[in-house]
Amino acid sequence: MIRLSELVSALTPAQYAELALVLFVLVFIGVAIRHGGKRRAIEHASCAQLPLADDACPRGGLS
Repeated sequence: MIRLSELVSALTPAQYAELALVLFVLVFIGVAIRHGGKRRAIEHASCAQLPLADDACPRGGLS
């Protein structure tokens, strides 16, 4: 069985760059699938209103 340290020491800088790109693309696709689509439309709409939510607090009150 090959050890992880042997595997990492055998990688070239170009292979590190390719590995980083593949990991980035996989994470990007995962986030796009999780947050895309119509399933989360209600949640996204409520989150879009958060910057305006502090206007609902009365003046002088604690937030």
